[in-house]
Amino acid sequence: MKVTLNWLKEYVAFDGSPEQLADRLTMLGLEVEGARKLGGEFDGIVVAQVLTCDPHPNADKLSLCRVNDGRGERQIVCGAKNFKVGDKVPLILPGATLPAKPGEAPLTIKVGRIRGVESHGMLCSPRELGLAAEGDGLLILPADAQVGQPFAEHLGRAGSDTVYDLEITPNRPDLNSVIGIAREIAAVTGEALRVPEASLPPSAFRVDDLVAVRLEDPERCPRYTARVVRGVKVGPSPDWLRVALEKVGLRSINNVVDVTNYVMLETGQPLHAFDYHRVAKGTGGKPTLVVRRARAGEKFVTLDGLERGLAEEMLLIADEQKGIALAGVMGGQNTEINERTTDVLLESAYFQPTNIRRTAKTLGLRTDASYRFERGADVGICDWASRRCVELILQVAGGQAADGIVDTYPRPVEPREITLRHAKVNQMLGLALRPEEIEYHLGQLGLKVSGRVARPVEAAPEAPPSVTVRVPSFRVDLKREIDLIEEVARLHGVERIPATPPRGAVGANAYDAVHDQLTEARRLLAGLGLGEAQGQTLVSKADCKAAGAGLVALANPLSADMDVLRPSLLPGLLAALRHNARHQITEVALFEIGRVFSQAPEAGPARRADKAGGPPREARRLAIALTGRRQPLFWNGTEREAKFDWYDLRGLLEEFLDQFGLRGVTFVRAAEASAIYAESAAVQLGGKLWLGELGQLSPLVARDYDLRQPVMLAELDFDQLLARRNPAKAFKPLPVFPGVRRDLAMMVPEATTHEAVLQAVRQAKAPHLEAVELFDVFRGQNLPAGRKSVAYAFTYRHGERTLTDAEVNAAHEKIVAELKQRLQAVVRE
Repeated sequence: MKVTLNWLKEYVAFDGSPEQLADRLTMLGLEVEGARKLGGEFDGIVVAQVLTCDPHPNADKLSLCRVNDGRGERQIVCGAKNFKVGDKVPLILPGATLPAKPGEAPLTIKVGRIRGVESHGMLCSPRELGLAAEGDGLLILPADAQVGQPFAEHLGRAGSDTVYDLEITPNRPDLNSVIGIAREIAAVTGEALRVPEASLPPSAFRVDDLVAVRLEDPERCPRYTARVVRGVKVGPSPDWLRVALEKVGLRSINNVVDVTNYVMLETGQPLHAFDYHRVAKGTGGKPTLVVRRARAGEKFVTLDGLERGLAEEMLLIADEQKGIALAGVMGGQNTEINERTTDVLLESAYFQPTNIRRTAKTLGLRTDASYRFERGADVGICDWASRRCVELILQVAGGQAADGIVDTYPRPVEPREITLRHAKVNQMLGLALRPEEIEYHLGQLGLKVSGRVARPVEAAPEAPPSVTVRVPSFRVDLKREIDLIEEVARLHGVERIPATPPRGAVGANAYDAVHDQLTEARRLLAGLGLGEAQGQTLVSKADCKAAGAGLVALANPLSADMDVLRPSLLPGLLAALRHNARHQITEVALFEIGRVFSQAPEAGPARRADKAGGPPREARRLAIALTGRRQPLFWNGTEREAKFDWYDLRGLLEEFLDQFGLRGVTFVRAAEASAIYAESAAVQLGGKLWLGELGQLSPLVARDYDLRQPVMLAELDFDQLLARRNPAKAFKPLPVFPGVRRDLAMMVPEATTHEAVLQAVRQAKAPHLEAVELFDVFRGQNLPAGRKSVAYAFTYRHGERTLTDAEVNAAHEKIVAELKQRLQAVVRE
């Protein structure tokens, strides 16, 4: 649903900005998918008149025109063929820019030579102006267009406006109208809703004498109304009407049809206009509209010129001889309004939503009318919408309206009544609203409480425990008490409802304080390509041989396989790898975050490894397991043999820890193998704090788990990660100013690690250093024994300006000096 700000302001006052209105609508439950400002897109475009049109001397398909732009004559080269001398067309002047199209760069017009002839501007097509999706010919303007007038003024777009694109939920068909949206704005702002009166002048003839309606299927059409307007003059719509429709994406057809579309957008009630004299007369000697089902094999040509085969369950508007409209979907060619029409027969009806939905889907014919009918129109607005439409037809097309209305409504729908308990409102919302406040909010939406429109009062008598609320026909979504409570919440303001724990919750903050951090860690690890495992908390003592002392044993285990609480997450991950290997799944990358348990040691030297000590301790751990090929299939289907190794696991940990907010992590290799790892390294923060361990699984342990390929494991103290993390607080924008790169090649001792180089660089504390990257390592005969050559790239950048060479050189020299001092580095020229 598209609607403009200025159109809304015709029905409700709103002094805020377009952005503030978008926020208000969103908080009311109307999702604003987009807001496009109008105005300024036609600057530099004027109405011009073609004075001469001659062939281009150097191009057969081009014309050389002279046009009057209101200030003088200018020469234009044009490729269109659909105009003639004397036509008035839009002209964009040099220096002006055509309206930008989605995905395209704006085009600025300049004085240029086209096939050797200068052109001082460009004559425009509707597509170039953004007024139509197709069409390469020029936009021919009406003969009364004023030469030299700004094109925006000609269109009636001289003032600024905003077009909102709203997503309307299916349960709120009343919001598929400008008045419906204005009603919501009036309710939340307290302003009055200004609805047109729709009054008609008296007439010398009555509609009952001019038309009859026979309703053969009241189930599919509960209500059908008809009015007649005589003596109209069909022609182009006035600017205000044409522009109003074009702003929201509807094409202007003629003044009568445009009014029916305008009122449909205004009220949400689709209407259809028939040529009165093309409707066949019935037995009473006057045109008769018959609302019936289609007959078996019946064909019907709709307004789009297509012949459609109808099914028997489809509803048809017909006369005594033929079908004339597909009910609620589209009219027929045989009764359409054209320039020869003088008398108009106007339909305003209510059709069963399910039947309209089924008909539109079967025929593949979706229209603005079917969109509204299949969601449920307002059965109570048929008369008023018809009267409003006739009022506007008289205004733009002249004529005289017949007195009265033919209103076939065999079973009028009574307004729905719902009982509302004030206490229930406060109970559901967690508020303490007074009864008069509740009734005021409902009254703002047009709901009547106990037969009266509620209004706020400072002091009200004690309210009854419940009231009866009468629901207007346009609110088809309000069916139960809880629906009314939702309306009170919307009008009071969802953002004003305090957050409170559910009834029965223990404590004011009965939730895990680190839940969001656990969720973030899982998201990061999954994004790095790992699958999450959930292992058993109870494991076998045999699987925990490497844990040594401190196991927490169960007093009464159910089985020998589940007799201790896990002291580590690694046995569970290894069991998962074994399970996958037995099912021929050899490429596995898993992580697990969970709790582990250990026994606090007893005091004294006589403590036995298998004897319980002090109270059990509980901690969170993060474990990772990688095995198999790093990349099983390449893009062309060939296998890649490279397998997960030490560097894959280390790089994965570095990336995770950096994103999780732990920087300055180092890896210190262990001198000897352990019971679990063939080789391993400690993970440290700041070179001191132990965070965990990573390494390659010992072949002996791998054999116990039937694992025949290398396995990389890591286990970290997750509680330490949570305590030490320092996540980024704000978004870091992309750099605006250029960086400066300095490369450095140097000889260092063979034992020097990349981590040692990075630590030396950090110690230098060089200003404006953004990144350090190793890009080459060389070992060869030209180097002294025990030495290797490494090359690094250093990037320097300032956030607010471009660095000078002197600043970069000074920072770089600090790094070089630190490397020479700490690593005995020799810079290679």
